[in-house]
Amino acid sequence: MCQHRFGVLNDLHLELQSEGITDVRIMGINGYQYINDNNSGMIDDRVLPWTQDVLSVDVWGQWDVTLRDLFILDRDGKFITKINLTSYNPDPNSTCGQNYSTIKNVILNAR
Repeated sequence: MCQHRFGVLNDLHLELQSEGITDVRIMGINGYQYINDNNSGMIDDRVLPWTQDVLSVDVWGQWDVTLRDLFILDRDGKFITKINLTSYNPDPNSTCGQNYSTIKNVILNAR
């Protein structure tokens, strides 16, 4: 996931927290093929966890991940939907904030 889009998710997390919504968890999982990339831009000044997939686990393969996929699960870990943030830019300054609002509502409805 690109740094900016992960930053938007970080901002969304902080917004939810400020609204008293504390039961939503967001995290990033770096694909093992990107293990040697510099990830400082993903974590600097952010509160969201950024984890590393490894070949022996292959989360990306098991979940059929494409770069910038956002998976939304319910509170029991059941898959709800997948949104690719490459084509569905979550930036609130893009699409008049409609994509951002849609993602926020999907997350809230999955709770």
